[in-house]
Amino acid sequence: MTQPRRAQDFLPLHPVEFRILLTLLDGATFGTRIVEQIEASPSARRKLYPANLYRRIRNLMSAGLIEDAPAPKRADPRRSYLRLTPMGRAVAKAEAHRLRDLVADATRHRLLPES
Repeated sequence: MTQPRRAQDFLPLHPVEFRILLTLLDGATFGTRIVEQIEASPSARRKLYPANLYRRIRNLMSAGLIEDAPAPKRADPRRSYLRLTPMGRAVAKAEAHRLRDLVADATRHRLLPES
């Protein structure tokens, strides 16, 4: 199977995968911090369990959207840090545009109030 070469080839993303990419837009971090940031979001609707997080991380890594990152100085050596790849950033942007367009359609169909 060939790897997708365009950001649009990865869409649509699973919501947890999109949230992971959004968290990594702020820079490299580790799993527990990703969970904390996702669950602290006002739009978070439920708890993110470690098994689900790490399965999604494996999916994103195998797709080439995130990768291992060097740990910062004085970091806990037991933590594995992750960062976005350039393709991961492009996919996050493409997904944001896709979702914006869906919301615009829902607004036109009067499912949502106009802003």
